[in-house]
Amino acid sequence: MLVDLFGSTRDEWIKSDIQGWLAPNRMYDGVVAPVREAFLEDASQEVYIVTTKQQRFTIQLLNDMAGIPFPPERVMSQTESGRPKTERLLELESLHPGRDYVFVEDKLSTLEKVCQAPELDHWKLYLVDWGYNQQHERERAAANPRIKVIGVTEFAKLCQSHTLV
Repeated sequence: MLVDLFGSTRDEWIKSDIQGWLAPNRMYDGVVAPVREAFLEDASQEVYIVTTKQQRFTIQLLNDMAGIPFPPERVMSQTESGRPKTERLLELESLHPGRDYVFVEDKLSTLEKVCQAPELDHWKLYLVDWGYNQQHERERAAANPRIKVIGVTEFAKLCQSHTLV
């Protein structure tokens, strides 16, 4: 399987040259501190990462680039599970009933899929203005009443005020 080959190639690269592997990666400006604060400084926060990346690589980036010892059980990999993000959101909701649910994403098509799932209508959806989107997508998102486009400042405020990001 291609995902396994890609993963094993990454594993070898990390094992032989961690700095070389980290070098082409980067954290978006202004994002690390709010995530660190939400996770490390406020134990009441229920922060999860639902990602298309393999879990071990997400953990490696968080630990080695951001200095955040994020627990593996809170990183949900779509690639490894084969389950779409909409299913993972429902799973998180069942684990944490009765909360305010917030989903922050950098890919508009993912948020549009969430919008199509009526069982997720009560989730607050945010498209960040960085990552895997372009201006025309941000404009399309802004026209969707379910999605709010936010920058780093608003993202930091969300990290401080919500229990599930």
